[in-house]
Amino acid sequence: MNLNETLNISQSIADFLCAHWRPEHCDPEAWEEPSTYGVAGVELVGPCEMKMWDETTAWNNPGRERILQSDVKHYADKIETEGIIPSRVVYWDVDTDETNNGAHRRGLSDILNIPGWMHQGVRFANEAAKIRFANVSNHVEELFHVAPKKADISAAVEECLKMEGTFSKKDIRNEVQIQGIGLTERQRLDIVNDLYSKFMFDSRLETTERYRDMNNDNVAALLTAIRDEDPWVSQYWDNDDEYTICINAGNFESRVGSITSSSAIAAVNDKPLHIIYIVPVPNGKETLTSKREKFFSMHLSSLEERILMIQGLEVNDRNRRLFPWNHPDAEHRAVGQDTSNEGNSLIKVSNRKYN
Repeated sequence: MNLNETLNISQSIADFLCAHWRPEHCDPEAWEEPSTYGVAGVELVGPCEMKMWDETTAWNNPGRERILQSDVKHYADKIETEGIIPSRVVYWDVDTDETNNGAHRRGLSDILNIPGWMHQGVRFANEAAKIRFANVSNHVEELFHVAPKKADISAAVEECLKMEGTFSKKDIRNEVQIQGIGLTERQRLDIVNDLYSKFMFDSRLETTERYRDMNNDNVAALLTAIRDEDPWVSQYWDNDDEYTICINAGNFESRVGSITSSSAIAAVNDKPLHIIYIVPVPNGKETLTSKREKFFSMHLSSLEERILMIQGLEVNDRNRRLFPWNHPDAEHRAVGQDTSNEGNSLIKVSNRKYN
């Protein structure tokens, strides 16, 4: 840079210049246009502009597990070889003077003596909006940004819903959808399942749903939680001398293979097969009770008929007793799914007239 170029640079811009930060990096037009990214409760305040790092502090984001120094060093090395590549700006909370994102950029700036960065002021309606925005604004496939990981999203979603004080599986799913835009579908489902299981046993949170929409993972968490309260868990589920299986009635056909395999082992050992099961949430005139009854009268009955016909046996009560789930000593349980009347419990049920 010659003397004439130096004289044409305003004092405010000159304060930001260093070996890596050049005049073109101080042009807001060179950066991605600031946005709220559709997050409710977020307002952009003022123009996009250069701001010194020492004018703000880093916000402790509950949606981030931790910042790895190895990541910071990696991005510092990339700047040294590739230079600054304008992409997404750093957002800062105008009410607290805290940067909402940009922790890695702040760290690499310390290493490379970069005094500031391009910033956009924002104002948040509440803390939940602040957490959501931090994750959404950080997801970008560009240099100097580290997209939130699965554990980050899980922590942020948990924090947001705890602030609400209520939850449902739908609430969790919606929150994960908002914040976890960079995750795979499998990762999002894992977070929903994990948090739903955790929230079921958190006395500080109140569910907004009458019936629990559960899966096998949630049942496993329930059994662990009530092990000391319900003797069925230790006498049957945890007992290696007994044969048990967990079935989701909503996915019955996909479990036929497991049911027949478990039944064969139990039959060889002349033992009953104990079933613990969940049913889809009732709709319309159906009730939890009617759905539970259909598990035996429709699903298991249909499976029995198919197997008996394959073996060339008559479909009657005498032959149905051959199945180990119809053993008179079988102790079947439905999972408590009525949050108003059943809580965290197992419901004893009988298999038609066989036990």
